[in-house]
Amino acid sequence: MTAHRPTDRTPARPRGRAFTTTDGRVLRVRPVRADDVEALKRGFARLTPEQVRQRTFHRMNELSDEAAHRLADIDPATTAAYVVVDEAGELHGEARMHVLPEGDSAEFALVVDPEMVGIGLGRALMRRLIEEARRRGLRELWGTVLADNALMLDFAHRLGASRERVPGEADVVRVRFDLARWRLPRSAPA
Repeated sequence: MTAHRPTDRTPARPRGRAFTTTDGRVLRVRPVRADDVEALKRGFARLTPEQVRQRTFHRMNELSDEAAHRLADIDPATTAAYVVVDEAGELHGEARMHVLPEGDSAEFALVVDPEMVGIGLGRALMRRLIEEARRRGLRELWGTVLADNALMLDFAHRLGASRERVPGEADVVRVRFDLARWRLPRSAPA
């Protein structure tokens, strides 16, 4: 006689760290997984053309299969990537860092679903990236931001990042988090 196991067709509860958004939703931050390819593509499709330009520095109509696989299948020795997921496992934000060869700093990138900007997803993702950067013993986390991306520049400022121009690139600003000094400000919703 074979054992019968009931089939549960409900989505598996997403693993990760739970947090509550400013509008009361409970979401989770978890590491990106190799099986997130289709969810990353759906999330990219929800971005506005301006968000895509501000995140990638050029226009793109869709996230190719190849690009989605690269984003989902990371090298943990040099990269950390986290996503915000809802109870059904759908992605609503993504942040990643890439450790530079000299090994004491990492470049970061962040994007949040346009329907969920301003309710704490960016803050939760940045907190997780900074925790990981500190765990790795890094001294700095930095990102390159288009100078016209006022939302990201303001967000980074509210989180305590310093800001500097990139020599020879008038349309780009670098934001830096000094990890030895950084403390999450209490009044920085994102």
